[in-house]
Amino acid sequence: MTASTMADTALNSAAINEVSDVLKDKLIDAEYKIWKKNTPYLYDVVMTHALEWPSLTCEWLPTVKSAGPKTNEHSLLIGTHTAGDEQNYLMVASCNLPKDDVVIDNRTQKDDGGDDEEAEQEGENSEPKATAATSEAKAAAAYNEEKGEVGGFGHASSNIGKIEIRMKVKHQGEVNRARHMPQNHFFVATRGPGAELYVFDLSKHPSFPAEDSVFSPQVVCCGHTLEGYAMEWSRLTKGHLLSGSEDTNVCLFDINSNGSNEKAGRQVKPLSTFKGHTKVVEDVDWHCKDPHMCASVSDDRTIRIWDTRDPTKAMHVVESKHEGDINSIAFNPVNEFLFATGSADSTVALWDLRNLEKRTQTLSGHTDQVYMVNWAPHDESVLASCSADRRVGLWDLSRIGAEQSPEDAEDGPPELLFLHGGHTANVSDFSWNAKDPWTIASVSDDNVLQVWHPAEEIYAGEEEEYDSTGEGEDKMLGDDDLE
Repeated sequence: MTASTMADTALNSAAINEVSDVLKDKLIDAEYKIWKKNTPYLYDVVMTHALEWPSLTCEWLPTVKSAGPKTNEHSLLIGTHTAGDEQNYLMVASCNLPKDDVVIDNRTQKDDGGDDEEAEQEGENSEPKATAATSEAKAAAAYNEEKGEVGGFGHASSNIGKIEIRMKVKHQGEVNRARHMPQNHFFVATRGPGAELYVFDLSKHPSFPAEDSVFSPQVVCCGHTLEGYAMEWSRLTKGHLLSGSEDTNVCLFDINSNGSNEKAGRQVKPLSTFKGHTKVVEDVDWHCKDPHMCASVSDDRTIRIWDTRDPTKAMHVVESKHEGDINSIAFNPVNEFLFATGSADSTVALWDLRNLEKRTQTLSGHTDQVYMVNWAPHDESVLASCSADRRVGLWDLSRIGAEQSPEDAEDGPPELLFLHGGHTANVSDFSWNAKDPWTIASVSDDNVLQVWHPAEEIYAGEEEEYDSTGEGEDKMLGDDDLE
């Protein structure tokens, strides 16, 4: 092949890729418009907040306080992933949600012509007490086409749906992951682009740092040689922090252990280092009842179950049969034998500790790699997963094997309860709100934070699966669809 031919081939390939990207963007935009049109029927709460920078992480904090007769103020941990030399931050955001006994009268909350930018950031919501008998007229009245709101969140007199940054702590590099200690939510551990883990005591930091302040974690966990995302606090042993890294190792830290006091914080070494994986350790988790049992998953496609009392070898090494890297693992918070894994092969697998020879179930519904899996804190049979396909899937394991009509089967398996389709880019993380069941926060690569709660009739015993993406729909749902 001549140099001229090679150049022509490269140009043609670039042109094809450019056309492909344009078509993909148009498809994403069309799907988003359909989703937005159908939000009055599919959600009790939807808020969309535009962040200044993308957040790779989000987690609800366990704090709730009254913000008025109709609202409670909840708190979220998020971070930044800035560009260039811009300063990165660990942040706490407040989010006002309707109280359980509040019903918003959408028919009285009209567009008041308020600030469009504020309205766009304050988001979308439908009636918290919607029922299957809700009329199309009422749902349509709840929806503001121009602002893309449901439930009057943009109304100037209402603080429902308001999301504000309440605290910023300087961070060294982007925040890959942030998680609070279950026993003391002021203690927050983070992962960045370096090998270390950082622990901040938020009670020792101002709400907003001074311009000349410096990065100042209270504890620096040193044991890895490369960066990573994997990190999880023990729910049973206060101060125990598990981590995994690109160096293929798993480390266990006790932040209460003695360490050297340095300018950048007290440095602690691992209590134990677990070796065995041959590729990047993507995620770790602790068992719900055994304080000594933990697990790790890796790009080597194995699951390793460890006993912290013997770090020299894994209790179990499971060849997962996933056809891609394993990105996530989560033990069920109630059922001591059940755990789930999420993989780059676009599937979620369920496992039983009593028989690790093969998975008990494969959940198929995503079309791209699964980044994260997490169990609902209020229902042991419900699991959520987020993916590079821009979706967050909700799964109800009690529906596995349920009968379906051929039409329903086209939308997915019976256990696929709901697909949240409000994001237009990869969903990097999500979090269940333990203080407000069925409320989820999710973040995506396009600077968007969404807080949402599926309509009650979707999870309250209805047999039909709901796909909030609107795929297969080209119009608003009719009266027959709501019966």
